[in-house]
Parts: sequence; C-alpha cells; structure tokens
Amino acid sequence: MTPTRRTILSLLLALPASGMTSGIAAAQTAPQPIRVLVPELPVLGERGADGEARGLVVEQAQAILDRAGIRATIELLPVVRLYAELARERPSDGLKIYGMVGVPIREPYKAIVPLALTMGVPLVAVARQGVTLAKPDDLRAVGPVAVTATGTQALVPAIQQYGITVQTVPSTLNGLRMLAHGRVNAVMGISSVIDVVARENNLTDQLGDRVQVSTMEAWLSCDPATRDAPETAILRDAAEALYREGRLDAIARQHFQKAATGS
Repeated sequence: MTPTRRTILSLLLALPASGMTSGIAAAQTAPQPIRVLVPELPVLGERGADGEARGLVVEQAQAILDRAGIRATIELLPVVRLYAELARERPSDGLKIYGMVGVPIREPYKAIVPLALTMGVPLVAVARQGVTLAKPDDLRAVGPVAVTATGTQALVPAIQQYGITVQTVPSTLNGLRMLAHGRVNAVMGISSVIDVVARENNLTDQLGDRVQVSTMEAWLSCDPATRDAPETAILRDAAEALYREGRLDAIARQHFQKAATGS
C-alpha cells in the first residue's frame, strides 16, 4: 500500500471515532433543563381549555424568564407538592428547579431558598352570613376558621396573634363547603381566590363580613442545590428589576381586577 493510500485510510478510520468523541463531549456539556413551578390555584395558576398554563403567577414567571433570557418549562403543581419539590434535596449538577412560593417558609419546607420578592398578597378572613367580623380582633370569638394547609404557613402570625381556632382543610373549596354547612364560621386565604372559588361553585351567597388579617409575600425561590447555579443569579436580577419597575405588580393588579369582576 502506498503512503498516500495508507494516509487516506487512516483518516477514514479515524473519522467515526472523532465524531463519536465530539458527540459525547456535546452530551456532557449540554445544559440541564430548568423547571419553574407555579401553584395550581384559581387566579394564580390554572390550565386553560387548550391545556396551557395560565394565570397571574404563570404570567409573572414568564416575564421573569423573558427578561432573563432563559428558557424553561413552567409547570402547574398542587401547592403542597410544589413546596415538597422545592425543598427536596437533589444533586447540584442535576435538574434546576425554581418556583413561586409564599413566605415565611416553615417546616418541613425550610430548605427552600427565597431569591426575589415578586408581590404582596392580602390575606383575609371571610365570615359566613350572620357572623360578625368587623375587625381582626373579632376572630378571637368567631369560632373555628377554615385554613388550607399551605395557607396556614403564611397565616401563622395572625393565627397566633388572634388566638384563632383553625380547622385545616385540603382546599379553599372544601373550606367554603364547610362554611355553607355551618361547620366553620369563617375561611381565611387570598381574597380573590376565595371569591372565584365561591362564584364558580355557587357559594357566593354564603359569604358575609371580611377583614384583612395579614399580607403574604410571594417570592421567586429555588431548591437548595440550585442556589449557586449561574441561572439563579440571572433570574434573581431579572425578578428584582421587574419588581422595581412595577411590572410584576401590574400583572397582579390586572388579574385580581379580572377576578373581582368575574371577567
């Protein structure tokens, strides 16, 4: 075999190995996927008729991703599962998970890392018809109050301050049904969520007096392993900038107004 033919053959034999090596390197350096978790609740995060996620927090999350120039999958999850996913330990080089959660964060979810404030949400107590609730202090004597498990996280200070007797319920709808049957005398939670759930289930006529008892802060957060990821700093900066500019508040106002009018 001549030197020229030998050289050509050697090059041809080397090509597949070289291509395979490049493929392995590309796979090793491919960016890990990013998930952004949003609470599946009326107004905040719902699935439209087309199956797509929509709602106040979905729009806020997308605005943050757009500003950051980061692509991610926005997923709706039941609130308890969302908190559990964010608090779960995972490898630092694995899937990066962010979420929009209410603070303060309490056990068993203390591992969640808050990154940037996205909005403040009024929390109210709504009494059933015939029960007087003119001021927060009336909660001391109002009797059992329905609060969801995740709502309890944000309402602990108010519950302790007013000595509220809490009946933990799995959902706002469950609490409103208990209200309608006289098993609790009030429900506590996000005002617009209570109103929308009541309206969609023909329970609006059961609602009476209401008072604001607290404000819940919502924060862009991440799981512990993602705290120091490069994307985390970028997303934090994007969220902080949008909050300063009033963009996140504008999104919230728009959705809360729609919820209030039923549009």
